[in-house]
Order: sequence, then C-alpha cells, then structure tokens
Amino acid sequence: MFEILSLTSRNGRRPRTTSRLPHSQLDQHGPDEVIDKLHEFCFSFPGVKNEHSTISVPGARAMVMHEAHECNHDAFMIGREFAHIHPHPDNGSMHLQLPKADAIEVIRKGWGEDHYLVTLGQLPKGLVMVFSPRDVDELEVVKKIVTRSYAYATNRTESAR
Repeated sequence: MFEILSLTSRNGRRPRTTSRLPHSQLDQHGPDEVIDKLHEFCFSFPGVKNEHSTISVPGARAMVMHEAHECNHDAFMIGREFAHIHPHPDNGSMHLQLPKADAIEVIRKGWGEDHYLVTLGQLPKGLVMVFSPRDVDELEVVKKIVTRSYAYATNRTESAR
C-alpha cells in the first residue's frame, strides 16, 4: 500500500513520558508559536474537522474525518478520530494512528513511542505518541508524520499535500 515512511533521526535525548494513562509527554515541549503552527497544519487537511477528543484529556483537539469522506476505518482510534493533539501542560505531543511499518520507523528514529496501551499488548502496533516539536525544523518532520496518518485514514497511497 505505502512506501515506508523515511525519517531523519531526532536529535537529543528522548523526552520523559508517563507509563500509565493518560499517556503524556512530561518535558521537552515546543513553544506555543510552534504548536500553534502544528494546529494550523493539522486542521487544514480536506475533510478534517477540529473537535474535542472523545478519548484524550480535556482540551485535546481531535482530527476527525468528516462523514462524507471515504475512509480506512482501521486508522481510527474511536469513531472517525485518527489523531489528537494534547493541550498544556503536555503541549503539542499527539497520538495518531499509522501503518505498522511507519509506527516502527517513528519509534526507531526517536520521534515517538508506542501508545501505553500498545506496550501493554491491549492495542495493535500502529498507535503512537509523536513527541512535541521543539522548533520549526522538528515541526517539518512531525508534519510528514501527520500527513502519513491522514493518508492512512483516507486510503491514499500518495501524499495529500
């Protein structure tokens, strides 16, 4: 279906995260102006609605596919939600669904980790937490990951951008 996502390695140490629910990033969050750009990018995709997440913490913004769009229901976490961005204090990290091989690449290159429920074996590999972009260069990589999640949700094999 997809050529495997190819990412550069993330610089620096991994951020600290929780090993419980809610699964959160504890440090290394990006500044508000970078996270604002992330929000703007995420909610500019055709057919994506900006809604309250029905499975994340209060204030999390969900990327939800409009009902009129043809979709890959395996890419959804709940309903038609395929990604959500966490609010302060976990500013800018996000959970999103990816094809298994892409989730492995995201983790291998240091851009994220398996969702806590994946590590427990309660969900299949593919649901990841992507770390908050710390600057505009990291934002470009996170955009690439989000674009792949959108492509997975919409059954597109080519870039949506």
